[in-house]
Amino acid sequence: MRTKCGTFLAGFAAVAAQVAMASPAVTAVNMSQPAKAGQVTITYTLADAPAVVTLDVETNVVVNGETVGWASIGGEHIWNAQGDVWKKVGSSGSFNGTITWRPDKSWKDENGNGFEVDGTTYKARAVVTAWPLYNTPDYMVVDITEGTPHTQDARCRYYPAAEFVPGGVTSNADYKADCIVMRKIMANGVTWTMGSVSESGRNKANEATHRVTLTNNYYIGVFEITQGQADHIWPTPTSGTDNSGFVHDGFAGKGSDRAANKITFNKIRMSSALEDEEFETGDWPTPPNANSWLGRLNTRTGMDFDLPTEAQWEFACRAGHGEGKLGDGSDITTNNLSNVAFWTYNTEADRAATGHTDNYATTVGRYEPNSWGLYDMHGNVSEWVLDWYKPDIGGDNGAFVNRAAATAAGWGKRRVYRGGTSIISARSAYKTYISPAGRSNWTGFRVVCRAGL
Repeated sequence: MRTKCGTFLAGFAAVAAQVAMASPAVTAVNMSQPAKAGQVTITYTLADAPAVVTLDVETNVVVNGETVGWASIGGEHIWNAQGDVWKKVGSSGSFNGTITWRPDKSWKDENGNGFEVDGTTYKARAVVTAWPLYNTPDYMVVDITEGTPHTQDARCRYYPAAEFVPGGVTSNADYKADCIVMRKIMANGVTWTMGSVSESGRNKANEATHRVTLTNNYYIGVFEITQGQADHIWPTPTSGTDNSGFVHDGFAGKGSDRAANKITFNKIRMSSALEDEEFETGDWPTPPNANSWLGRLNTRTGMDFDLPTEAQWEFACRAGHGEGKLGDGSDITTNNLSNVAFWTYNTEADRAATGHTDNYATTVGRYEPNSWGLYDMHGNVSEWVLDWYKPDIGGDNGAFVNRAAATAAGWGKRRVYRGGTSIISARSAYKTYISPAGRSNWTGFRVVCRAGL
């Protein structure tokens, strides 16, 4: 059974532990399964709490009747573990944790029965990992519904890889409505090349290559923000189209899992009360205005969500690939783009499959992810970023471009958006601009937040 945002009914156990860091550390792991093939209970002791705790389960590899090693059963079989796991646990000093898991619900033999963790030939052991708060796991799922306490500890669950995320990143409808799934990007100290040299359609005025060094790891949304997520924070009026050109379920059959679009930068970050103004104050690092979409999201979650900078966006879009490549490592061609993007030349059959016959926005996560597990970085809607538009950013080393710098360069009334729906605009290096008060059918956004607690 599934409940919201990856909190599932289940349990399991452990006989082995993995120490992720010298401090904090897990010891005294014990696993028991009193009823045959029934619920398993794992207990452990965490030293130097607090920490984020995750679980893996391994089974022995048997050759000629001998155990020759251990291998993970796969995160997709452990999704229903609950208790002191997938979250921050403990407050200080030592903490005694308990995890339960039901293998009969998720790890079954060929007859449909749950495996026994201490079988005659095949056995299982648990690996309990403690993550220090400055190095939280690769995936974070944040509950954005109204009722949960307004704290990060209450709303966030953490998973070491995509296959551990309950219900599947793309299959669980909660992740396109009630929750935001975030992927950690290891960027601290990484130097890379931003821009392009010879890609077809490049704008030599604003895509000049330059070396960039990023200074912090960050989480970024696996998906673009959807209409359903936008509505959770700022409900769409029953009359229509405040958050998006494609309003929520109940209006013309449009789905809430489509990328939100037609939202101004000002509403996202500045203030809806002055949505059509050209703001000169409130630039990052000033937090989003409390009366903006992001401000309301941060109040509800106790977190620090924001838009990515240009450099953060392009680094995540490239996913380790450079000039002339899409984020999955393939060459920039019309055929390859159709694998990873909803764009102008997707086939009519592909569009008809979901009833999305327009060129503006579609269900997030329909196409293949890039190499870092991020969806729709190419295609679907273009995405707002933090920066004011300045063509030549070669001397900025990836730093945020503020209003003063953009004005000095003669471009003081435009904000940057990235990505797009053509072979030219879907490239990682592509950038253009629009007024921060501008509405566009093809412009939406995704969010970032700092990595760690």
